Amino acid sequence: MSFGEKLQQLRKEKGLSQEDLAYQLNVSRQAVSKWESQNGYPEMEKMILISELFQVSLDYLLKEDYDDSFQKTDTSYYLMSKQKIDDYIQIKKSFALKMALSVSFMILGLLIPILCSNTPYETWSGFGFLIIIGISIFVIMVAALSKNPYQNIEDQEIKMSFSDLQELQEQYQQFHSHLTLAIAGSVLLIIVSLACVALLTETHFANSQWIPAQFMLCVAIAVFFFIYYGILDGVYKFLVHNKEYVKDKQIQKQQSSIFGITMPLAAMLYCVMGLTWNWWHPGWIIFPITAFISLGIDYLIHRK
Repeated sequence: MSFGEKLQQLRKEKGLSQEDLAYQLNVSRQAVSKWESQNGYPEMEKMILISELFQVSLDYLLKEDYDDSFQKTDTSYYLMSKQKIDDYIQIKKSFALKMALSVSFMILGLLIPILCSNTPYETWSGFGFLIIIGISIFVIMVAALSKNPYQNIEDQEIKMSFSDLQELQEQYQQFHSHLTLAIAGSVLLIIVSLACVALLTETHFANSQWIPAQFMLCVAIAVFFFIYYGILDGVYKFLVHNKEYVKDKQIQKQQSSIFGITMPLAAMLYCVMGLTWNWWHPGWIIFPITAFISLGIDYLIHRK
């Protein structure tokens, strides 16, 4: 059996059209048709991708007298072409932006009850805060439930060409420098904001709503960068360090993050404190306290 006949047989067994196979190999449909018609051979890089896609050996593909009882590997790989890699990164960037903006928007929503404290609009400010929370949660749910053609690949190992992997490694190095700057800048921003709070509390601005307001604004900005770059860091780790990423994710599936419980409880408690006792101004401190406590608990739970 010739290479073209084997390729056609393997493609049909996998339920792929020539267009589907061409998309996965990042070539034209005409190229696949030419190979199957025995009018040419793919370059070695594409031949390796075909071997990995159909889980057959190169010997089987290239040797006409090779035994048909070839061995398939036990591991199911997902083949990532250059186009798929680019599409996956763009989808994840869009998702990271929506998640980061939504969470930051929720934190910024705290500015409404804080700035409206001791004003005629104090009661209504709580409802405004709840509306912002509702909008943010809606955006998060839409982003999480949106159809994503790559949503299941993060549970399995992937394969890609060596040149694509090299290009990704270079992109990851550039991204990592931006990640370091973003995290360091965010931490510095929070430290400066806390310093301002400490200094202003000793002045005649001690009872001003602008002290907690500027702090929550800085927290919202820092959280945006933490979430956005954190998600993208996971994307590059999945692509570049795939085996380690999949292994770690399988372990994390057996664990649960405490943030999913503590932060909603903190938001509910804050609303109760504000609507019942009008503690909008001092009550905001519950969020950073809850965050630090949750980090400690989460570390203890996930510690190996």
